[in-house]
Amino acid sequence: MCGIVGYVGPKDCSDVLVSALTKLEYRGYDSAGIAVFGKNGIETVKTKGKLKNLVDKMAVEGKPEGHVGIGHTRWATHGGVTDQNAHPHQQGKVTLVHNGIIENYRELIADYDLQEILHSETDSEVAAALLNHYYKGDPKEAIKKTVSKLKGTFELVILFEDQPDG
Repeated sequence: MCGIVGYVGPKDCSDVLVSALTKLEYRGYDSAGIAVFGKNGIETVKTKGKLKNLVDKMAVEGKPEGHVGIGHTRWATHGGVTDQNAHPHQQGKVTLVHNGIIENYRELIADYDLQEILHSETDSEVAAALLNHYYKGDPKEAIKKTVSKLKGTFELVILFEDQPDG
């Protein structure tokens, strides 16, 4: 089962998110990632494999800095174990992590002509693309419209590029 976390506060977000994800490792997972809202917008780091791989990647490439962020450990339901299928997923102004299953994701790809913009094989990225489709500056309205189209059991934790306070 996937693990999702979010943080808004004064501490270094990357460290808080990794610490929180460490507490969820017992649940099992195949990839991990975080997205942090910082000075340069939303920065995402994700990788297949264990959380240690994510920590090692940030040690080499640098960790995102900021005080608002989301994190995820994935247990694959749709798509193989790859860096591209790891969460978070970003589409336009929307970055999200997802737990659960969106049963009608293939229909949504066809209905909203999303196949050309998707980078992964996941139902999660479909949710991000649909949310970005509906997003016109009002997060609540876009979420309401998106959730009304999704079938399944799921949770979403979302960052919007133009909403820096989380």
